[in-house]
Amino acid sequence: MAKKIIVTGGSGFLGKQLCRSLMSEGHQVRNIDLRESSEMPTEIADIRDAESMMRLIRDADAVFHLAALIESGESVKFPQKFIDSNISGTLNVLDAMRENQVPLFLFSSSAAIYGEPLSVPINEDDRTLPINPYGMTKLAMEALVSSYVSSYHMTGVALRYFNLYGPEEHHEPESHAIPRFIKQIYDEEEVTVWGSGEFQRDFIHVSDVVSAHSLALSYAESHPQQYHYYNISTENPTKVIDVIKMIEKEIGKPAKVKHFPDRPGDPLVLVANSTKAKEQLKWSPKISIEQGVAETVKYFSSIWQKS
Repeated sequence: MAKKIIVTGGSGFLGKQLCRSLMSEGHQVRNIDLRESSEMPTEIADIRDAESMMRLIRDADAVFHLAALIESGESVKFPQKFIDSNISGTLNVLDAMRENQVPLFLFSSSAAIYGEPLSVPINEDDRTLPINPYGMTKLAMEALVSSYVSSYHMTGVALRYFNLYGPEEHHEPESHAIPRFIKQIYDEEEVTVWGSGEFQRDFIHVSDVVSAHSLALSYAESHPQQYHYYNISTENPTKVIDVIKMIEKEIGKPAKVKHFPDRPGDPLVLVANSTKAKEQLKWSPKISIEQGVAETVKYFSSIWQKS
């Protein structure tokens, strides 16, 4: 059944692809973002502006809340910015939903809430001890959502995913590993790698994360007034150095790898157990890392060849 859905951050990497998917399913989608979307009407507004959220977040069945600051390194330098956007901004969205009777809140959480895991794969109810202010804000956002579910009978969903990647990822500056590696190898620049490259990360394709959001919407509607939280994981971590080799093969150029010292707090293996999402949401990842890297390289190469 078609729903009226609001997406905050719908002009971003994940948001744009989620909005497309929701519209293709027949839902009526409204985007709230600081940047105009080329694909749909956008309400230009800042989630830190409580009055704007109160005015805009109404007459809807659900809110997908993607708008947030995401760079963990930046959060160490500017923690207050992350508190203002991620925590206060989320509070403004939740308050508008409560006041205007929008019942269902789904949002992007993060593996960063766990910090350094005691063991892998990480389960949803394992220890949460963030090691940077970004992870702290995501954990606080989860706590806000669960408290609103308990206090105001709302329905909440947190999707905790790991290293999101795929076509159409554009950040300035680009700090995420896969698009950064692609650009560095394509331009024959040094490829910066922390440590030996043996670190294993759970790279998950954007289309698999989009499908998790859609399935979570259906599940939450049939299980209302509860707080649901899921790891969205491939359960198949890949060594950073192996990702670089895949990109070398696709581009046809050797990587000029430059190794830097290990970063403190970087676990050797970071991967989660996604059994709960598979059982409850009927979700499973479809895109292998090899297929995903190939199509991501193709996307960026086609853009750079045109320019």
